[in-house]
Amino acid sequence: MKSKKFLFYPIILFGFLFLVDKIFLLDSVRLLIKSDFTYVYYETKDKLLKVFIEKYKSGELTSNNKKVMVILGSSRLLYFNNKELEEFYPSWEIYNFSSAVTTPAYYWFYLQQIIQAGVRPDLVVLETDPNQFNVNSIFKESNLTYSFDLPFIFQYASLFGRDYVNYYIGKSLFAVKVNKPYLDAAFRNYNSPNLPFVAAMKESIRTELIKNKGHASSPVEEFFEKDSSNLEATSQRTIDWLFSSYKPSEMQFSFFDILLSETKKKDIPLLIVWPQSSKSMQDRLKASSLPQDWYKQAESITSKYGYSIMNMDDTNEYFCNSFADGGHIAKDCYRPFIRYIFLQYFKIYQPDKYN
Repeated sequence: MKSKKFLFYPIILFGFLFLVDKIFLLDSVRLLIKSDFTYVYYETKDKLLKVFIEKYKSGELTSNNKKVMVILGSSRLLYFNNKELEEFYPSWEIYNFSSAVTTPAYYWFYLQQIIQAGVRPDLVVLETDPNQFNVNSIFKESNLTYSFDLPFIFQYASLFGRDYVNYYIGKSLFAVKVNKPYLDAAFRNYNSPNLPFVAAMKESIRTELIKNKGHASSPVEEFFEKDSSNLEATSQRTIDWLFSSYKPSEMQFSFFDILLSETKKKDIPLLIVWPQSSKSMQDRLKASSLPQDWYKQAESITSKYGYSIMNMDDTNEYFCNSFADGGHIAKDCYRPFIRYIFLQYFKIYQPDKYN
C-alpha cells in the first residue's frame, strides 16, 4: 500500500484546493475582487427576512393593531424613504425585499418562507414587467448566483431544469464560481486609496438596509433627469438590452402562477404593479408587440386567481414626471407611488373605509 501513496495525491490536492477556494468567501477578499454592490443587497435581504420573521412572531410588528406590508420588487421599488413611511403611515410596518434584477422565482422564494413561518402580511406589493419573464435576462448572474437555497432549488428542480440546478450546486461548492479571482482587479483595488471608503460604504449599506426595513438609500437621492435627450438615450439602451433577444420564460410564468395560487389560497391581499416609466420608454414599449404578448400571457394567469396587473403608465390615479433614467422613477416619485398603493388597497380590500 505504501507504494501506492500516489493514488491519494489527487484527493489530497483536491482537498487542498477546496479549502483554498473558501478564502474567496471572506468579505475582506470579496472587497478586492468584486467591484459592484449587488451581492451586498441580496445577502442583506436574506438576513432581513430572518429579522422580519422573528419580529413578527414576537408580536412586535403587529402590536397596537399595526398592519404589515411586504414589498417584492426590483431596483424600481427599492428606494422608499423609511423615515417618511413611518411618519406618514404609523399604523403600518412596511418591509422591502426588493433587489436588483428580480423575477417571480425570487419573489416566491421569499414569500414561501414568509408563509411557511406562519406570517400573514396584510398586503403584498408585487412588481411585474416583461423582463422578469425573459429567458435571456441575467437571471443566472443575479438571482441564481446570489439568492435561493438548496432546499428551494431541489423542491423546484423540475422548473429550474438541469442547467440551472447544476450551476447552483457548482456555485454552492466552489466560491470562485461566484467570486472570480481576477488578480489584476484585486491588485488594482488593493492599491486604490478609495478602498477604505468602499469597505465603509458596503458596511453602511448592510447596516442601513436592516435598520430601514430593506428600503435603500438612493445612489442619486434627489436627482432627476432634466435632459429629454438623455431619457431618450437611456430608454433606447434599456429596450435594446431587454428585448434584443427576448424569449418568454415558461419557468418564470410557472413561478408566477405558483405565487398567485398560494397567495389566493392563504387569502393574503395582493397588488400586482407594473411601475411607471418615462414617456420615451412608453412610446418604445407601445411600438413593440413583445410587451403586449407578455401582458396577455401574464393576465391569463392573474385573472385565473381574481387579480389584475396595475399598469401605472395607464392610470389617472397616479402621475409623476420625474425620472432617474428612462426606466426608473426618481426618488421624488416614491411618495405618490406609495399613495397609489394605499389607494388601491383600500379600494379593493377595504372598500368600506375607502368610501
